[in-house]
Amino acid sequence: MNRWRTVLGNERGVALVLALMILLTLTGLVLAFLSASAFEPQISRNLSETARARYLAEAGLEVGYNALIATSDANSSWTGLLASATTSSPWVILSTPTTPGPSVALNAVSLPGLDSASGIYTVSVRNDYQASDSAITGVALGTETVTTDANRIVIMRATGTYNNATKTLEVVVKRLALPPTPGAVNIPGTQADTYVNTQQFEIDGRDYGCSSNCSVDASWSVDASNPAKYALSTNTGTQSNVGVTYEARVESAFGTSGSCDANCSTNKKDSVRGKDQTNPTGTTTGLNTIAADSALTPSKMATFLAQLATYPGTQIFQSTKACPMKLNGSGSQPNRPTLVNNNGGTGGASCTMNQTLDLGDRDNPKLVYFRGELDSSSSFTGLQVGTNASDPSIRGAGILVVEDGDFKQMTNFKWDGLVIVTGRYVGAGFMTSSTTTIRGAFLANETMAGEANGYFEFYLNALANKFTVRSSKQNLDMVQQMRGLHSMSSWREI
Repeated sequence: MNRWRTVLGNERGVALVLALMILLTLTGLVLAFLSASAFEPQISRNLSETARARYLAEAGLEVGYNALIATSDANSSWTGLLASATTSSPWVILSTPTTPGPSVALNAVSLPGLDSASGIYTVSVRNDYQASDSAITGVALGTETVTTDANRIVIMRATGTYNNATKTLEVVVKRLALPPTPGAVNIPGTQADTYVNTQQFEIDGRDYGCSSNCSVDASWSVDASNPAKYALSTNTGTQSNVGVTYEARVESAFGTSGSCDANCSTNKKDSVRGKDQTNPTGTTTGLNTIAADSALTPSKMATFLAQLATYPGTQIFQSTKACPMKLNGSGSQPNRPTLVNNNGGTGGASCTMNQTLDLGDRDNPKLVYFRGELDSSSSFTGLQVGTNASDPSIRGAGILVVEDGDFKQMTNFKWDGLVIVTGRYVGAGFMTSSTTTIRGAFLANETMAGEANGYFEFYLNALANKFTVRSSKQNLDMVQQMRGLHSMSSWREI
């Protein structure tokens, strides 16, 4: 019995068996790790190539976005880009603009300075004409077709390829179109009270362009290839508080009154030139180039301004009755005046704003938006420009908006683009000693009917040195191509 116990209790050799079992297990694990590590370089390479393909697609989106900004047709839409699209093949390869050129089709192109071995990208667009597109555009389907861009929204795709990796990104691109401007000076609101008490002015609806040295006034000349606009355009219908048409209300400012005799009236009429409403293909001077036009209405202005306020490029400066705003010119940089908000308000020492404001230039136009507040007395100046003629000149380019407050111009002021004065109980006054040049279009839009007599939407002071507005498609096109009027949204990976 003891012998069997001895045999069964003998554990010699167990360690060897356990060691062999452990070795076998570890060998399997090591082989598994070695097998997995053999794929790591391939996995790492795939991740790297996928990332580079995505970067190429993102670069394609930026290039395509710039191309879309620089491209438009007469309606500020992208219909021209979509001409070759079909329902079976709605995507159209995008090309870079011809200026500065040359135009390049964005089809399997490489990044600047690199060849195709470093990767390629392709950019294409289609219209948002499909019923399901409203889910990504946020806009209900209207009259859009595969080739007609009625809402200035397109869908853009960029595909990046590096070696065997491909990534496709998709975005929605929107453009905010400028309001139509049927005249050089436009008074489309609910009142059109106009006061012209000077003969030192020029309002010209003929189109002006410039090929070089555009900061020099003499470089601008009439471009007969573009149609002329009216010198002054108004709302259609009758101004309710005076019982005359808006057109007649403006025309009354060019008659004889006070010290303005028949000769004075003739000189004022000769100072407005543009499209002839009795012969639309020709031009004329005088009252026949002052006309009502339904192209620009208060509702269109309201829609434009509401959308403009929400765009990413819009910064709004708040001017209040306590702290009204004023621009003071800089002797060294006319387009970088000082903005202050201590212009005679009731705020006193609390009005501490004092900052340099970039008003842009033709190479880099800006959107400058001032918003005031309701003042039913019509005496609130939302923005004053300078103090008198001895101040340094102020100039800018792009879009200047003054809302819910008067615009009072008192110095030497030049603007390339669009100037808008709009809102409740507002007006634009060009005052004593002022010299004003606007190339593009000017709008004075009163939204409150029934403002008291004696307040004007458009006012030219008797002692204003000079007031000049010239229509310019070139400058309005420049404004339309501002990045601030475009947005890119709904980014997704396909």
